Amino acid sequence: MPMSLPEPDSESRAQLDLLAQNMIAEATSVDDHRILSATGFARENISILHQQIRATNLAWALGWTGRVDPGDTIGIVGGSFSGITLAVILALVNDAIVFIFEKDSEPLERFRDKSHRHLSRNLNSRALGKSFDPHWSSPEFRSPIFAWEPGPASKVAAFWIDEFARYDAQLPIFVVPDTTVTPTMIADRSEGLTIDFAAEAAHLRALPVDLLIDATGFGAEANPLGLTDYSYWEAGHRLIYDHLVPPARVLISGCGDSGIIEAWHYALNGFEHGQVGAFWQSGVRLEAVLDEGLARARLDAIFRNDEASRFERPILSEVCWWLDQRYFIEFNPHIPWPPGGEPHMQPIFKALEAALAPHFAAWRQGEDIAAADWDTLEDFVLDLELGPQFEAREAARPIGDASISLLIEELTQSIELPETTRPIEELARPRVDVVLNGLTPTPYTRQLSAYNVWLMRLLLAFPAIGYRQGAITAVVQRRDRRFDVSFADGSSDIFDRVVSRYGPMTDGGFGIARGVKRDTQGGDWLLADPFYLARDADEAAHEHYIHPARAGIVAGLEALDDHPPAEEIGVSKRLFVASLLIDRADPPSEHPIYRDPLAWLAAELRAGRRPGYAADAAIARADTRR
Repeated sequence: MPMSLPEPDSESRAQLDLLAQNMIAEATSVDDHRILSATGFARENISILHQQIRATNLAWALGWTGRVDPGDTIGIVGGSFSGITLAVILALVNDAIVFIFEKDSEPLERFRDKSHRHLSRNLNSRALGKSFDPHWSSPEFRSPIFAWEPGPASKVAAFWIDEFARYDAQLPIFVVPDTTVTPTMIADRSEGLTIDFAAEAAHLRALPVDLLIDATGFGAEANPLGLTDYSYWEAGHRLIYDHLVPPARVLISGCGDSGIIEAWHYALNGFEHGQVGAFWQSGVRLEAVLDEGLARARLDAIFRNDEASRFERPILSEVCWWLDQRYFIEFNPHIPWPPGGEPHMQPIFKALEAALAPHFAAWRQGEDIAAADWDTLEDFVLDLELGPQFEAREAARPIGDASISLLIEELTQSIELPETTRPIEELARPRVDVVLNGLTPTPYTRQLSAYNVWLMRLLLAFPAIGYRQGAITAVVQRRDRRFDVSFADGSSDIFDRVVSRYGPMTDGGFGIARGVKRDTQGGDWLLADPFYLARDADEAAHEHYIHPARAGIVAGLEALDDHPPAEEIGVSKRLFVASLLIDRADPPSEHPIYRDPLAWLAAELRAGRRPGYAADAAIARADTRR
């Protein structure tokens, strides 16, 4: 923690210690505690802004707990937004030596040519916030570095690349392009890990690292139907939609954030994602209706139960909610349950209890869970392993998802549409019908961001937009190039185009890191906002909040400006990496720095000295290309 920040009191420090430990635990691979995931193995809230929040918090937690000290060597696999953010913070704040291993020839290569894709800091936020307006509202996270503006993906990537180049020129960050790290290349050593590049290329050496962080993203896009449907990465190209010859029917399967935007592309002529800000209704408290209504409609009391944190051992939020309902039933016999007559509570409660019943019977020698008192049930839950809890979750989740879908639809029906939507309707594609498809009773899902719930409300007002519930079992292209689509209920239909938007694959694969199943509540530790209350040193009566993750970055930037790297020591990054990785008889340089470059640089950083770097900061790809 930077010395310029005021120290937290003992209670705040204990809370921050626990939060940092939870963040690291969430990101740690089940195979090795020295391998972590920059995303925390998340499957929801995966926008660029959420990646920044998680990477910032993980870097802070690693420094706060002492897992990363000056001179430590950190390997980061992946040079996209998470990897770049982590690299800069760890090098800037913690004086760590960071290697970024990027499989492409340049960082952010996937985004560099995506001028057709719009990237926003607000549209996928978990909550809109007070007085939200898509044009001027600040994002939910303000980063001291890489404070990008919304725009085409190519422009956003260019901004990141330019800013990263400035840090790369001053900090011990080494980008190694055209390099893939696989689990078979990772070996154990006494004080860390070794990446054995020689296993893939005989001319390369092994590299020792203290920690290895997987920042490869959220996995490949799921495509279980085997469609050639213009993937998520290509969506937005005008020719995809303009070449659709009317009359036409389009099936879009998957009603999450990307599915709704895909539907708008097909619904409107000339639609661009960046235009959706114009659809917002300002001054009518729409943001409050959505934020407050969605917290209830998504059944956060069941599926994101804060009370689960009162237990010292992991208790899933649904199991905690079920236990609390049993308490209410037992100790309030004269009050009808469920309270408020909520119709969705009883089927979810019954599904949870039915799933837990056999485990209770095994624990209590055949006794009936329905007849047990609350004290016994609490002991049972405290003894219950996570496996049976996840079984209970799987039993309750489909019922909950159906209820959530209906509740969100009910919420949106209470929102009045603008008096006229004629400007939007005039842009509708003539004779193009769009059918949304999902597993829930309505196209509204718990995965939709708050803003996209509003976009769905607008979209469904179009006469040419419909919805069909049910799993798709097969998609077969016909001789006329149309598609026969079969559904699980035995029915079928014909469409001119079929598109799936199922998000990342859910096979658990995250490159080199493999995560353990976690509670949805626990799954948000890396999205928390660490803070504490501190008094000013010169004005004891004045207190203010300190956000140490962000404050540490600000302090690091100020220190870098006040004490730039020493110009008299010019480290060639190309020679540095070549000395470490290239296995050859003749050394790349006779300079003492390159005899044992990693040990030399670590000693400098631990002594508080930051060397300068020569102008050839870009590593020659010819040295390391396989």
